[in-house]
Amino acid sequence: MDKEREERKKQNEPLEESDSGSAPRLYDALKKAEQKIARFKESEQKLKNSQKILVELTDQLKERVKELNCLYKISSIVEKQGLTLEEVLQQTVDVIPMAWQYPEIACSRIVLGNMEFKSASFTETIWRQSQRIVLYGKKAGFLDVFYSAEKPQRDEGPFLKEERSLIKVIAERIGEIVVRKRAEEALQESESKNRALLDAIPDLMFQVNEKGELIGFHEGQFDISRFIPPRLLGRNLYDIVELHKVLSRRMIDQIMANVRYTLETGGVQIFEQNIPFREGRKDLEIRMVPYSHNNVLAIVRDITWRKRQEREILEISGREQRRIGRDLHDSLCQHLAGIGFMGKVLERKIAGHQPLEPADVSEIVELIDQAITMTREFARGLNPVRLEADGLMMALSSLAANMEKLFGISCTFSYADPILISDQAVATHIYRIVQEALNNAIKHGKADSVAIALRQREDVVILTVQDNGCGISNAVTQGRGMGLHIMQYRASMIGATLNITKDETGGTLVSCSFQNRNDA
Repeated sequence: MDKEREERKKQNEPLEESDSGSAPRLYDALKKAEQKIARFKESEQKLKNSQKILVELTDQLKERVKELNCLYKISSIVEKQGLTLEEVLQQTVDVIPMAWQYPEIACSRIVLGNMEFKSASFTETIWRQSQRIVLYGKKAGFLDVFYSAEKPQRDEGPFLKEERSLIKVIAERIGEIVVRKRAEEALQESESKNRALLDAIPDLMFQVNEKGELIGFHEGQFDISRFIPPRLLGRNLYDIVELHKVLSRRMIDQIMANVRYTLETGGVQIFEQNIPFREGRKDLEIRMVPYSHNNVLAIVRDITWRKRQEREILEISGREQRRIGRDLHDSLCQHLAGIGFMGKVLERKIAGHQPLEPADVSEIVELIDQAITMTREFARGLNPVRLEADGLMMALSSLAANMEKLFGISCTFSYADPILISDQAVATHIYRIVQEALNNAIKHGKADSVAIALRQREDVVILTVQDNGCGISNAVTQGRGMGLHIMQYRASMIGATLNITKDETGGTLVSCSFQNRNDA
C-alpha cells in the first residue's frame, strides 16, 4: 500500500480518503480465495476417490464378466449335440479356472461318484475352495478350485466372496447337467431299444384318425413308402387312393367302417383281407386298436404263408384221410369181410347140425390175428411215438430200421446219452420232421445212406438228419417244396429252429434245435 501511495505522489495524484477502508475488502477477498482453494482441494480429493472407486468397480466388473463368460461357456457345452456326460464334465472343468481372480494359477477338479475330472496342469494345494455337488437331494460329489501359488488374503483366504457364490452356482449347474444328461442318455437308450424293436417288427403299422387322415406309419416289410411317401402324411386315405391307386375305394370304405367301430366300442377289431400287390396277392390280417381320443392304430400282418400252410395242411390231412380210407378198405375191411363170411359159414353148419372142421375155426382165428396186426399198424402210423419219455428214441430207432428194410439203404440212429422228452406233442412233431427228411433224402436226393443223430447241450436238443444224396433242390431252397413248408410249420409249433442246407460232401443236412423244457 505504501508503494502505491508513493506512486501516486510521484504522479502528483491526490489521495482518496476512501483508500483507508480497502483493507477489510481485501481481507474478504482473501477469505473467499481460501474457501475456493479449500473447495477445489475437496473436489480434487473427491475426484481421486471417484477414480479409485471407478477402478475398483472396473475390476469387479471384469471379474463379473469372467464369471458370466464361464457360465455361458458351460451352458454352451451342455447344449452341444452328441457329447457324453463324461465329455461334458471334462470340458466344464477345463473352463472353470478362467472365472477366478487369478486364472493363470487356478485349476479345478470335479469328483462325482467313481469319476474324476481335472483341468490342465492340475495341482492340489492348501489354497482350496470347495463346494459339494447334490443329485436328487443327496451329496454325490464335490467341485474344487485350487491356486498353485500363494496370493494376498481376501474374503476366503485368497478367494473372493463372489467366488464363493460362483462355485456354488457352478456346482448346482453341474448337478443339473448330470441329471439332464442321464435322463437324455436313458431316453436315447429307450428310443434306440424301441427303434430296434420297431425295426424288427415285420408288420405294417399306421395311425389314422376318425376323419381318415393318415397320421403316421411304420412300413415293416411291406415297403409301403414306394406307394405312400412321408410327404403324404396328414392326407386323407381316399386322396391317397386316388393319387397312387394302392387300394380300392371299397377297401378304404371297409377300413374306415372298422375305424369308426373301433372308436365307438373301444375294443380290438380283427379282420382279414386278400389284397393284390405287384408281386401277387397277399392274405393280410388287420388289427385295429384305439390309440387316442380320435385315433386308431392299425397293425397289418402278412399271413400269406400261414394261410398257405393251413391250406397245405388241410390238403395233406385230406390226402392222409383218403389213404387211411383206402388202406382200411383194401386191407382191414377185406379181412373183416372174410371173417364175416367164415362166421356165416360156421353159423349155417351149426344151424344144420353139420360137423365143424378145425380148419374152419383156425382160418377165422388167423384172419382175426391179421386184422389185429393191421389195426396196430394203423394206430402206430397215426401216433408213432409212445407216451413214455423215451418214446421218441424208440420211435426213431424203429423208423431207421424200417427205412433200411423197405428201401435197402443204410439208415442209422445215434445218440450220446439218453434224451427223454415227456411232451408227446413235441416228440411227435420231431418224429414227423425226421420222417419227412428221410422221404426227401430217398425220393428226391437219391441217397443210399442217411444218419439220424440226437444230441443235447444243457436244455437244448439238437436233431440232425444227414444224407449222401445229390443235395437239396432249388425248389426246396426257395421254399416252394410242400415238404419244407410242413417241416417249417411243425418246427414253429414247438418253437424250434429248422435249417436245411447242402452238406460239404454234397448231400443234404437237416438241423433242428429246440428247448427241452419237460425233461423227465
